[in-house]
Amino acid sequence: MDKKKIIGIAIISVTMIVGIALRLLYLHTDLWYDEACSWFTAKQLFPMGIMGNLLNLDLQHTPLYFFLLHLWIKLFGDSEIAMRSLSLLFGIGTLPLVFTATKKIADNKTAIFALALASISPLLVLFSVEVRMYPMVIFLVILSLNYLIDFEKTRETKALIKLGITNILIPYTLVGGILYNIALWATYSTYLYAENKKDFFKYLKGLSAELIGLIPYFALIIYYAKMRSLFVISHEGALTFFQVVDVIRNFFGATIEKNIYWPSLEPYQITFLFALLVVVPCVYFIYGYIHGVKKAEGFLNILYKIFLTSFCLSLVFSIFEVNVFTVRYILYLVIPMFILAIIGLFKTLPTKHVERFLIIFIIACGIFNYVNAKEFKILKTLSFKTVRIEADKLNLGVDDVIIMPFGADAPYYFRDLYSPRVFDFDVHKEIRNPHNNHYYDSEQQEDIIQRPAIIIYNSVMSNKVFSKNFFDYFMKNVNDSVPSGRYVLIAMYGTDINFVTDIQSLRNSISGDYDVPARKLEIMFKKYLCDVSAMLNLNFVPVKTFKQDNYTFFLYRKI
Repeated sequence: MDKKKIIGIAIISVTMIVGIALRLLYLHTDLWYDEACSWFTAKQLFPMGIMGNLLNLDLQHTPLYFFLLHLWIKLFGDSEIAMRSLSLLFGIGTLPLVFTATKKIADNKTAIFALALASISPLLVLFSVEVRMYPMVIFLVILSLNYLIDFEKTRETKALIKLGITNILIPYTLVGGILYNIALWATYSTYLYAENKKDFFKYLKGLSAELIGLIPYFALIIYYAKMRSLFVISHEGALTFFQVVDVIRNFFGATIEKNIYWPSLEPYQITFLFALLVVVPCVYFIYGYIHGVKKAEGFLNILYKIFLTSFCLSLVFSIFEVNVFTVRYILYLVIPMFILAIIGLFKTLPTKHVERFLIIFIIACGIFNYVNAKEFKILKTLSFKTVRIEADKLNLGVDDVIIMPFGADAPYYFRDLYSPRVFDFDVHKEIRNPHNNHYYDSEQQEDIIQRPAIIIYNSVMSNKVFSKNFFDYFMKNVNDSVPSGRYVLIAMYGTDINFVTDIQSLRNSISGDYDVPARKLEIMFKKYLCDVSAMLNLNFVPVKTFKQDNYTFFLYRKI
């Protein structure tokens, strides 16, 4: 083996080790809400319990990851490390696939740089241990890319079958993964039709098999679309230009936003360090991608168009408020865009210039990952586990109840036998579904769909709890279940505290039912909190109010 090859293997090995080591920094981290939702779905009975949860409560995700996580939990338990390890396997398994795919369409040097970026990108490192479907779908998309390149080179049926199976798995893992499939089908079939009619019809047969395999997927998303169209409250807001900027900033920056899970609407502070670590890399990678599209020919040009089309489809669907345009929903595009941007840079700029830029960027990413790991662990704790920590400080146990308007549907940190009981009512999920018997009476369930403003307005102006069903449900699970002398702790997350008001102030803020549509979530949340307060006052007395981390707490004791 020659010296050059030994050096190459050493560089690849070191890069892989560094990538794994950085991911391990995040392995022992508390769960946040969405990850707790993964646990809650996966712990249901396999498979119909999981499907029941998705069809009745979730109404947005496909089941493959949850099936796999269910089996994983059966084998290794449901600790944070155990559940993150499943994602870690996909995160690590992606790395050699990146090197292989890049080498097939470029050269060894480009492949090493692509591997280094995949190993050290702050976005990919962080999400590689997320207890969600994102690491799995990234793995599948890069696997699909490998099989697509193989089919293009060989036109063998074996490669086409592998490509088809992988592409079927992608939407069953991430509901929005279908946008990658659509982009691939549209661009590659057009390219094949122009290149070779025989291979085009061969690919068309494989595509037909894919579509047959995806029939249950399409049936599922049609059902989701139908059910979500009835929602009293929708979470999806209008797309803003800043959301696009935010995605690009987190895709290609050497640092990432603290609240990476949702689009940031805060203006950036353009400091020298921000310009150096974020603005400059984004300019380089966008420049490389654009010029790569211009200079690439044939199949390589099609690869650029596949991932650009997928990105644009995500934008279009966000414009129509079908989805939210945020990094985690299109995370599978990061690695292919890195690969293609690097190829574009090497084709456009002097080799030494590109190498120096990439080395500096990689070092900056590595430093950020190391520094960020400890701070991010704290942020995860503050975002969800804080409630359990405070409950323990107050010595709350099985006789006590926790009310969490946000996060009650995934009580991961209250899963043991001796923990306080979490009242099963997550405002953001329960009130949006008009067919929820916990909150809506039977006669309200149709009316809230047809004339929500009047129903909501009348409930605020009445001297009753929103519905008899909600009153009965709350009394049974809270007032009647807590023994005398024991406690109820209300945990208000973040800015949810701004919704706390008294019923008269709420009434005074509403001129008529015409005020309701634009303020639906605000009014319903405030009404919910007023009702909770009124029902607690029947049997409880307030003990104290205090703030800790991201939460405001209200402690009540039963008389």
